[in-house]
Amino acid sequence: MSNKHEQKEFELKSIHNLLGVQGNDLSFLEKLEPEEINKLRNQIILYMQDGQKEIWVPMAKVSKFMPNFLNAKVSEDILGPSIAANLSYHLHPKDAIGIAGHFSIKFFCDVLEHLVPEKIEGMINQSPFDLMRRAVNELLTRRNFFLIGSLLDYTPIDSVEKIAKGIENLGDLISITYNARDKARVLNLFKRFDDTKIYGVMVAGLNSNLSEEIKTIYEHADEELLEKTRRIIQAKDSSLLEKYNVMISHFEKD
Repeated sequence: MSNKHEQKEFELKSIHNLLGVQGNDLSFLEKLEPEEINKLRNQIILYMQDGQKEIWVPMAKVSKFMPNFLNAKVSEDILGPSIAANLSYHLHPKDAIGIAGHFSIKFFCDVLEHLVPEKIEGMINQSPFDLMRRAVNELLTRRNFFLIGSLLDYTPIDSVEKIAKGIENLGDLISITYNARDKARVLNLFKRFDDTKIYGVMVAGLNSNLSEEIKTIYEHADEELLEKTRRIIQAKDSSLLEKYNVMISHFEKD
């Protein structure tokens, strides 16, 4: 898969996620170039974050005079996830996370689904690991791999490693990595996996309908990881080795 095609796919998924649109409702956007879709996405983000500032800024100021647990209850019981998400953009990251810590995990994930990960990096960095872990587990039940992958792009790498190690379903791990924009960053963690887990990832990817996803991921692998994976598979399963060699044959590193 070319970088251009991959970029276009990511931009399209981002817009679908931003607008909460499913299926082929925005199929007409596929006619655009990646740069044009990126421009459209940025305009949507700008409006979501800065549109109607005259409403969100005063509301954010009012929240500073209320305790976090009360802000959380008002958000969850009255305002709803969309309004809570918009307010988050206008709060200090520490304040936003302080309030979010009192949300139910379901509502917290409802809010996350209305936020743009690249615009809340400060909040992500200040989120307690336990909150992140529970959010990932909830998003996994929703099969929202795109959002998890997008969040991990802005999550400290040590926390990404802990999250990756805690995901038992290796097919889910493949889908999350596939939906991360910076796949090379996540792949660096693969090198730290033991042989059994790397082999399990290859089995889950090459022997299922995830074969295109694992291929796209491994296009970003360096020679060290490619060779390590080859050695592991060779020691365990010759039939799988054949599939692996076919997969990587068109993007072997020099």
